[in-house]
Amino acid sequence: MYVIKLFIFLQFLYVYSYGIQFDYIKLENMDKNNALLKVEKKNKLYEYVIEYKLEKNGYLNDNKLNTNFYDTSFYDLNNEDKQSVTFANSLYINDNIWLDLNFNYEDSLKKSIDNSIGLFSENKIYKQQSLAKLYFKHNSIMTSKLSFESINSNLNSNINIDTNGYRNLILKDKNKVSFDTNLGFDSIDVYTKIYQINDNYNKFYKDIDSDYIKNKNNISRGIELTFEKDFFESYLISSTLFRENNYYDYIYRKSDSNKKEKIDSESQGIKISIIKSFYDNLKLAMLAIISHNKIKNSNRKDLIGNKLKDKAEKQLNMNLEYKIKKIKLFSRLTHMSSRYANENNSKKLDVYTVASIGSSYYTKVKDKDIKFNFDIKNIFNKKYFIDSDTHGESRSYFFNMIMKF
Repeated sequence: MYVIKLFIFLQFLYVYSYGIQFDYIKLENMDKNNALLKVEKKNKLYEYVIEYKLEKNGYLNDNKLNTNFYDTSFYDLNNEDKQSVTFANSLYINDNIWLDLNFNYEDSLKKSIDNSIGLFSENKIYKQQSLAKLYFKHNSIMTSKLSFESINSNLNSNINIDTNGYRNLILKDKNKVSFDTNLGFDSIDVYTKIYQINDNYNKFYKDIDSDYIKNKNNISRGIELTFEKDFFESYLISSTLFRENNYYDYIYRKSDSNKKEKIDSESQGIKISIIKSFYDNLKLAMLAIISHNKIKNSNRKDLIGNKLKDKAEKQLNMNLEYKIKKIKLFSRLTHMSSRYANENNSKKLDVYTVASIGSSYYTKVKDKDIKFNFDIKNIFNKKYFIDSDTHGESRSYFFNMIMKF
């Protein structure tokens, strides 16, 4: 199946290349489970890169793929077929106007079996993302950018537990438009951003006894004003004033119940960022956010004037990084103030502070770059809630290796 798909795509490129001379066509990581094809073309007026990637993950029996997938003698099996196509394009109209276009298409089919509870699941996921950015350099100090972003995803999930069938169909759309300007003066940089984000979430759930539909629509409109200053090439300080209005519309329909909720809220505040370089190898970064969030209007009158749920009005993030030869050491600290767990403001979540540490090691083996990562997250094993019903991650250890071919 993968060989056929790859062959078709290669034929497409072969025909397409009659009109355009590519700088290179490169095939990487070609084996029975993975393949990556890259095509690139660049000149003074435009450049583009096309990537076609095929992946197979989680197959336990390499000699007979899928042959024994439904054999109950196996325990906890899972596999996934994934493919994606990415187009990255840039068009230079002149020295002052240029356009970036990026498109990504991805689909995957994931199957799993857990014989301990008699569960079989199959998830079909389709996702497409497009991003367009138009840049205009007015003069030596001012640049504007108009960007459009769209993300569409579709999850079709079928689950069988002891012959009982369940089905989830989830559709998610996100569209964002923003207009940014950058003014670069000798003493300070000034950035502005105006944006609107539309989020749509639709879920259909069905089992042998019941079914329900959830619809969530969210519109966010905001404005940001940022001042950034570099002091002595050692301190980079920026402050951002922001204000955002959020319109939330939620509908839940079930055979025996219906629920509708509309909330119009407002958030405003300031973000302060400080990056300090002590030497070439030691850097400290801090981000503090102070905000005020409230419900302005709602179909439920008792919510008007309340604080937003799961929204911390004080946040602090600190990152310390130290490099010595081929080793990088780092630590992270996150502090979140108390938040309300519901719109009624009848229950509060506790303040929490979580710390993590880690290291990276860079080396080469036969001229291949290799990176080793080791992280310990939540080193004090702090118990906390991220939001109203989600526990934070307990202490965990993470190790991986990355090699570039």
